[in-house]
Amino acid sequence: MKRSLEVLPVELVDQIVTLLELRDIRSLRLTSRTLESKISHAKLFAHKHVELDEESLRSMVYMTSPGRAGSLLQHCTIVGNARSDISNTPDSDEHVRLLTEAFINLKKHSPGARLVSLRLSVIERGRNSTDGILGYISRSDMSATALRIFDITITALHASELPVDEHLNLFGGVSGCDLSSNAFLSINQRFASMPIFRALKKLTVRLSLLIVRPDNSSQSTHGTLLLQGLLEMSVIMPELEHLDIHCFYIANRRSSALVDSTVKLNRSNQSHVLHLKTCSLRGLCVLDNDLLEFLKAVHPVALTMTYVWLISGTWTSIFEYMTSSVSPIRYYHLNDLRESKMLVHFDTRQTKEVKEVIRYRIALRRALLSMRMTVGGSRRDA
Repeated sequence: MKRSLEVLPVELVDQIVTLLELRDIRSLRLTSRTLESKISHAKLFAHKHVELDEESLRSMVYMTSPGRAGSLLQHCTIVGNARSDISNTPDSDEHVRLLTEAFINLKKHSPGARLVSLRLSVIERGRNSTDGILGYISRSDMSATALRIFDITITALHASELPVDEHLNLFGGVSGCDLSSNAFLSINQRFASMPIFRALKKLTVRLSLLIVRPDNSSQSTHGTLLLQGLLEMSVIMPELEHLDIHCFYIANRRSSALVDSTVKLNRSNQSHVLHLKTCSLRGLCVLDNDLLEFLKAVHPVALTMTYVWLISGTWTSIFEYMTSSVSPIRYYHLNDLRESKMLVHFDTRQTKEVKEVIRYRIALRRALLSMRMTVGGSRRDA
């Protein structure tokens, strides 16, 4: 007569296993070959946080070797320690070598020969001082750690040719930390002839844009260059469906690198047409025509714009496109928009239709309402 657990379906056994301690799982697997085959450990090893230090990376290499459960990894988060980077000189070359080896193991031995998602993050863990208070970590130190994590991970991805199929998250949601936009856009050239991101569906990035002159033209130029780079990214990410960009502008007067303030968005460099399901733009400073051309190029169904500043021009043409019959937009959320330093206030709408004309006015005081509309649904002011 079979034991009661042996007759349970695999899905139910998986649910039971998630409630057990690791030592109990090992003991359960030893009770019979039937249970051993049903308890795959897949869910236990599908998600993994890996700190970017030599000990953790060596462990990752070992766990992803043939016959090890680490080869079941699908969702990988690479974490760097900003405090450790300040107090030590990390061996980046050795970290690249170890991470590359682990990625090669995954490509050879994982069931799908790819990662479903890859996320980069930064922590501030370190030893407490004598009074129990950790020292301050500057934004520049956090960003330097982010850049090191990005360089190591991207180099290892390039060397291993390990695909990432669903979601690439570069420091999204990490407060006080952002990646240089120049470093981010460098992946266009680095992966131009490689299929690593060909199936990628979602891209989340938190970026810093370094400006030499804290003036309007410098900010809008960097915003245009970012939008241009995102359009060109369609070459390496032709299946992209979700885009989430969060920008921060940082003055860097020590730099002598100036950019051409006459640069304009050029849609002809977009070799693949994108049809985004969602597009979120936050913190962007840009010209009205460049933003309009970008929206026309990516065809978003749902659009979120927060803290977006038009350095010159007006929102009129953009709002007209959003509510036109040719626009695919069926949902939008607009919050804290600016037009030449002035805050945008929206007039009360008369219907619940997403294609109703958007009327607005400019006011010196802070915007009281954001506007959120969805097709066939209700309007919500937040």
